[in-house]
Amino acid sequence: MEGLLLGLGFIGIALAILTPLFKSGAGLALLSMAAYFYFIGTETWLPIVLFTAGLLLIVFEIFVPDFGASGIIGIILLISGLYLTIGDFTQTIRDLSFSVVITAGVIIYLIKNGYSLSNVNKLILQTNIQSSSDSTAVEKDRINVGEEGVAVTPLRPSGKVTFGEDSTLYDVLSTEGHISKDTAVVVEKVKGTKITVRKK
Repeated sequence: MEGLLLGLGFIGIALAILTPLFKSGAGLALLSMAAYFYFIGTETWLPIVLFTAGLLLIVFEIFVPDFGASGIIGIILLISGLYLTIGDFTQTIRDLSFSVVITAGVIIYLIKNGYSLSNVNKLILQTNIQSSSDSTAVEKDRINVGEEGVAVTPLRPSGKVTFGEDSTLYDVLSTEGHISKDTAVVVEKVKGTKITVRKK
């Protein structure tokens, strides 16, 4: 029962990250995890704080994969929070393994149906690009599909890129999610004020 509640919490997070159902996913995650800690029972707030901090670091790692350490620390904190709540390492691993397996199944199903981080990234990018100034839009007329450039900042998924000998910084959107700084990119599409790029 407890493992199922934990799994529902992770599924809620997956729905919030991968689909437009952010509010519903976040609500499911909060309710399921609150119920999990309620049924298990905990005498202090420390396990919940550790678990929550670990979960946030793991989510951060998903959006900023090059950071690295946050994911490892997040997993350690998450397991520590569960262990301090349950008091049994075997049950902790069993509950966590069960929840990870069913969440992985849901994520695979969502990906097969066209959901991915790139969908979230594109929404973020469109919002950022729409705020570009008219002068930037004029400069973008010089950028053509297939033109090569270099990421001056990390693209998460939006960021700055320079093209060729031109030192002008252009606002772009990555169609492949996170792209690290100094990575070579290629213009995939130019539409109005929007420039979308991918790794070279």
